Amino acid sequence: MEVQQSLLYKRYVRALGWRVIGEKGKYIFIKSFPFIGGLAKIQRITSLPEVTGLAATLSHHHVRTVIIEPDTSIAQAAFDRWASRLSRHFKISKTPYIPTKTILIDISRPEQLIFKAFSEAKRRGVRRAIKHGVIIRESMDINTFIKTKNRASGFLGFMTTYGVRQLWQIFAPKHTAILLAYHAEKTQNNKPLGGILLLFWNHVAYYWIACASKHGKKFFTPTFLVWEAIKLAKSRGCKLFDFVGVWDERNTQHYKEWIGFTKFKEGFGGKSLYYPIVK
Repeated sequence: MEVQQSLLYKRYVRALGWRVIGEKGKYIFIKSFPFIGGLAKIQRITSLPEVTGLAATLSHHHVRTVIIEPDTSIAQAAFDRWASRLSRHFKISKTPYIPTKTILIDISRPEQLIFKAFSEAKRRGVRRAIKHGVIIRESMDINTFIKTKNRASGFLGFMTTYGVRQLWQIFAPKHTAILLAYHAEKTQNNKPLGGILLLFWNHVAYYWIACASKHGKKFFTPTFLVWEAIKLAKSRGCKLFDFVGVWDERNTQHYKEWIGFTKFKEGFGGKSLYYPIVK
């Protein structure tokens, strides 16, 4: 079961003002919006609910639009048939809310084998970050992480951290971690060069949110942060490192701006994982 169907994620979505119905592993998130009516998100379910009963439930909650993003355990053909039947009752969104493709790294292997699978550029980036005096520290300071992310994102950067504080409050300390990068000689006073917020669930580490300043990028901070995040996840007993999302070439009209960071993530030697999509 992926993190989106966990009890903690249920609490997080509720904290953001969504109604949650269903049982563990079969949660449906519902929210009402002016003019467009109710919206339902059905994310990372491992079995498809019976259409007639689901339609009745969603109609009861005045849902008009449904976003369906199943787990990989559901075959595309079966999903297509199911979505076609549900579309007779509701508008099915073709715009994904969570990524339809990700990259997974097997971190059950020894560290030296994980590092060896990195591209030459990524291995060189880790070494250069160390040479430039970048250090990575684990932190419990969610406020500093949010400020770092907002600064790195520029104008309206605060929008990129919507809900992050609530997420931290619910998942911390057991199921999340923050890594912050600094210059070694100024760890007490300088602002972080970048950071990563990780989530841990079911022996998987999720690369949830990451950022780096312009100076941080010059010092290869993003690459070094990923390597340190992998090592931390391994120490927490995780078997997989999930980059959460990359650009999906099956949906060429969506999220083309992800192509850049997709190339970045591909350099760490993982394997692509595709989820069923609405066609």
